[in-house]
Amino acid sequence: MHQNVQRIAHFFTRLFANGASFSMFLLFLIVFVNSVRRYTIGKSLEWGEELPVFIAIYGIMFGIAWAYMQDRHIRFTMLIGFLPEKMTRWLYMLVDLVMVVVGCLLTYSGWLFVSKRGGIEASGIINLAKSLKELTDWDGILLLGHLYPYQAAMVFGGAMLVIAATLKFFLRLLAEPAPRTRVEVK
Repeated sequence: MHQNVQRIAHFFTRLFANGASFSMFLLFLIVFVNSVRRYTIGKSLEWGEELPVFIAIYGIMFGIAWAYMQDRHIRFTMLIGFLPEKMTRWLYMLVDLVMVVVGCLLTYSGWLFVSKRGGIEASGIINLAKSLKELTDWDGILLLGHLYPYQAAMVFGGAMLVIAATLKFFLRLLAEPAPRTRVEVK
């Protein structure tokens, strides 16, 4: 069972890492192209100012889950060094469960945010969405010109945090305790 959880955790770790990397690559690419356009022809892409902000939010959400999977998130460990190893493990498991709750609350609040304000047009992106609709004759593409897909980053981020914290909890629960080392006094 522990190996199955490790395989699943490895899959999600890679997924979160790739999501963060791809988001940052897109962010860099859009900002770079927009900067080159601004300084060569004097015009920026209208959507090139707003879209990178939204992509960065997705990147951060992927990065949060990735950091949690690696235990590289921010935590206060000043007192942990004084606790026995077994107690530390149980404390980390408690934190994992608290983070599952926090992730659920983030997902729920993101859902409320999307449902109440998601229909508002994204001022820098709506014209691009309208142009793409004219090209494709697909009404669904207009959704990209509203805040729904960008505010949904909170929903996805909360869900990814729930997955990461749940997997870390089971990895800690199923982990073999470290063998005790005997200290011989001569």
